[in-house]
Amino acid sequence: MRWVSRAIFVVAFLVGSAQAFPQTGPPITEKRFAPLGNRAPAPTIEEIVFVGLRRIARATLEAQISTRAGQALDTRRLEADVRALARLGWFRAIRVETQDVGLPPDTATKTGLGVRLIFQIEEEPFLAGVDYSGSRLLSPEQIEKMLTEKKAAPRLGVPTDPAILQRIARTIQSALAELGHPQANVRIFREELPNATVRVRFEINDGPHTPVGQVQFEGDPAVPTKTLARRMRRIKPGGLFAELRGGNAYTHEAFEEDRERILAYYQNHGYPEARIGEPSVSSYEKSARRWFLWPHRVTRTHLALNVPAEAGRLYRIDSIETGDSLREAAEKRRAKHASLPKVIPRQAYSAQMIENMRRAWLARVQPIAPKNDSAPHHSVEVTQTLNREAGTAHVKFALVESPPYVVRHIEFRGNHKFSDRFYRRRILLEEGRPFDERALEAGLARLARTGYFHPIKKEDIAVRTDEASHTTDVTIRIEEIGQQRALLVGGYGSFGNTLGIAYTIFDLLRREELLSAQIEGGPESLQIALGLAKEGFLGSRGALAFSVFNNVIRPRFASSPQGPFFTMRSEGVNMGWSYALTNTDAIGVNYGLSHSTTDYSLALPAGLTGLLPSQVRSEVSSRSAGFAWTYDAGNEHTQFANSVSGGWLGGGENLLRSSAEYGRIFHDPVFARQNAWAFRTSVGGVGSYQGDMPLYVRLFSGDDLVRGLRPSELGPYAIVSTEAASGAKTYSATPAGSDFVTAANAEYRVSLGGGSEAAGFFDLGSGLLLPNWLGRARPSLLDSTNGLLHGSTGIELRWTVPGVQVPIRAHYAFNVLRLDRSLLLPDNSLFRAHNRFAAFGWALGSLF
Repeated sequence: MRWVSRAIFVVAFLVGSAQAFPQTGPPITEKRFAPLGNRAPAPTIEEIVFVGLRRIARATLEAQISTRAGQALDTRRLEADVRALARLGWFRAIRVETQDVGLPPDTATKTGLGVRLIFQIEEEPFLAGVDYSGSRLLSPEQIEKMLTEKKAAPRLGVPTDPAILQRIARTIQSALAELGHPQANVRIFREELPNATVRVRFEINDGPHTPVGQVQFEGDPAVPTKTLARRMRRIKPGGLFAELRGGNAYTHEAFEEDRERILAYYQNHGYPEARIGEPSVSSYEKSARRWFLWPHRVTRTHLALNVPAEAGRLYRIDSIETGDSLREAAEKRRAKHASLPKVIPRQAYSAQMIENMRRAWLARVQPIAPKNDSAPHHSVEVTQTLNREAGTAHVKFALVESPPYVVRHIEFRGNHKFSDRFYRRRILLEEGRPFDERALEAGLARLARTGYFHPIKKEDIAVRTDEASHTTDVTIRIEEIGQQRALLVGGYGSFGNTLGIAYTIFDLLRREELLSAQIEGGPESLQIALGLAKEGFLGSRGALAFSVFNNVIRPRFASSPQGPFFTMRSEGVNMGWSYALTNTDAIGVNYGLSHSTTDYSLALPAGLTGLLPSQVRSEVSSRSAGFAWTYDAGNEHTQFANSVSGGWLGGGENLLRSSAEYGRIFHDPVFARQNAWAFRTSVGGVGSYQGDMPLYVRLFSGDDLVRGLRPSELGPYAIVSTEAASGAKTYSATPAGSDFVTAANAEYRVSLGGGSEAAGFFDLGSGLLLPNWLGRARPSLLDSTNGLLHGSTGIELRWTVPGVQVPIRAHYAFNVLRLDRSLLLPDNSLFRAHNRFAAFGWALGSLF
């Protein structure tokens, strides 16, 4: 039969060669039909039969095909059904046959002969188990974890799909290639079991370790090989710890990433027509001397990559033109203008600089993520004209008013541990809303700041547009670091050096909650905290947080004759709620309960502690409520926070606290745009509105505001008197702390590459102790030290730790405005107040 042979040919193409099956019951006869057309009607399908099923239900297969009993026989539809069954991967072979079925004479006259459609099926055996053996580099547990993360893990209890087994083998080979074993081999062995199941064993041969020894660029690269090699990140033989981080292993995927980086370097340095070809891979032997155990020489095989590179013509920007309509739209909107990159006459062509200019003009004419979809949509179009003979480029920016593309579908790939809802709630794009590339970028930056993902690069985003429907589909590839994260915390703060670790785990209870634990300590303090946070509380844009803490502080202040002067232990709980008003603004409220026990030194006078002369211990309970507003636009940050304790809230503390901070970072428009200026201004204060203010709530600021100072050196000194057994009084001075501090910081940041940065800084700060804010207990101050302006300058180096993404800072500061004088005490003795002229300090995390 023509349609039967045609269907069997399709099966042979998709599944393999069709096999003959032993028939049970009466033999199946085949009928040849005349070619379909006007001479005879198509036969009617009276019944569909599946033969050879053992474990798979008949209803499951019927749901996969479109052919139904009662329909006329359609060979095209049948071919599609066979393909659909073959794509399931459940069968070794599929064959379709027919059998005549007798019909009543009147029905046969109208419709032709009836047929029974028979699908001859040979099922793949069900997968009963999988084993991995032979590898010295990858344990079975590591392989299973890797396959699970890549969504390639085999499923037990389902038909064995040969395509899935081959995919598993390729995944293992790729993992071994990333470890420097490009000749790894994986063989698949199947053990058929009597109960129609199969056990699969992957026999892995790691192969020899063959790292990349050298990378050469051939052709006309026009750029030194060392310069291009520095652009490579994935394949970097000879780099620092290259073997430990896989930098000397060659894979096609790793080279593609490095190729994009090299092309970006060419296009940003005057070569827009540069081309990078596929590398040729060869091997060579390299001899090296080893001294372990005894002096000897070893010879190893390495890979050599020869990369074809053609730089093309060097172009320089001849002129940049801006359309009149674009300028008019920018002036009409009168929004805060984004700074345009400075263009030096005849500078080398730079695709990044042109894109930055386009985005700056777009920011001037189009707001980010406008709420009103009916508002006019503007875009900025760039036209580039290259004059090959003159080696010049002409760039024109023009305003384009067109209906915006509507986001039809957003898809996230690579998400294994986080739900799709988690991503959608953090990006600013929404399905059914206009597509906004700046909103997408801001949302992905906010997603990356969570710390659970590797940085999302440009090549990880695919935007496909449909001109007919004016819609777009967005696909974002995510590389998760994991639900668990460990962070280093600490540094040099108000109470000396501290070092600790914070551990967080996200979505453990499948409610998008964040559990955290932190322990941080040093010679003068110890802090332990447990926290629980939930974003999207009650389906809103708000977040609820709850924490339990226990702190111990034993400060030893600078220039003190003895110490520590007090030891404070506090424990309590905090509850906070925050709500995102806009994409940049958020408000928050919090409520806290705490209990503090403070033991004071006998050397401290009552005027400093606020206690009676006979008291050395105080116990205070505190109930506080606070409100905060935060504005965060990425490069600009503003925050106001206020809190009150006591009064109708209850507790023994009656305090008002307030703080404000403003920071801004912007690229250097004069020297180099990859560098940046950064500024911060901060103000903070605390005061008592009823009763005495405890000593431990004062602000003992130092290096945390003005680098180079020790704790408490930003505030004034108080006079302390001690009485000897003879009744003679002696006087000394000790830091009194502040109840109002202010500071300003300025930095010029230079990127050094590799996650490192250098910054020159200048800090100013001052601390005051205002007696009216203290209550009745007021210490005797050395007035010349109260409100003194301190200033320092120096250089700071920063390095972001890979994996945990936490910067380590080390600075060397010169205190150009400092306290360095002798002060007269009541007994006419002199007290030497001395701040260091130069100091080294370190810290974890960003200052601002």
